[in-house]
Amino acid sequence: MADDVAISPSELDTSANVAAVLAEELTEPSRTALTAATTASGQLAGWSVASGLGLLGSGWAGPLGTLRQRLTDTAANLHANAAAHLHNEQAVAGAWSAAQGAK
Repeated sequence: MADDVAISPSELDTSANVAAVLAEELTEPSRTALTAATTASGQLAGWSVASGLGLLGSGWAGPLGTLRQRLTDTAANLHANAAAHLHNEQAVAGAWSAAQGAK
């Protein structure tokens, strides 16, 4: 017998909330780190590490922004999936509870 698959809308919503919190919590540390790298690069002009710090600041901005957006999108998709499952469960329950006509 195949394993049953059970979808819990509340667990999907909980996972969505976790993804949203992670996206939000990623914002400020990322901004701080990128700003610090760029600032340090400017302050160390003439030093061999300056260009590397500048690249760090500019190079990670895109990937960190993409990560934040993917977490945000995942949260939205999980919430939508939870709502769809809940709607389907209610529709099926409603169909079963409706009076059955004579056959």
